[in-house]
Amino acid sequence: MENIERKLRNVSQSPIAISSHPPSLNEMADGDRMYARIPGKNLRLYIRLGAKLYYSDFIPIEENNNTWDNLD
Repeated sequence: MENIERKLRNVSQSPIAISSHPPSLNEMADGDRMYARIPGKNLRLYIRLGAKLYYSDFIPIEENNNTWDNLD
């Protein structure tokens, strides 16, 4: 990737907002995504699909002897 192309991509990307509390179903529209870092928990990605709210945890590489080589 050329230097100019990389600069243009970085300019067009908005920063990722990370909340300190989990979202409620009412504050999200269908298909919305939101990141939250709740104290004492891992970073989570929340997504609303229909009338349900789902989340996925991100696990730090340094936790439980995880390395890039043995991640599944």
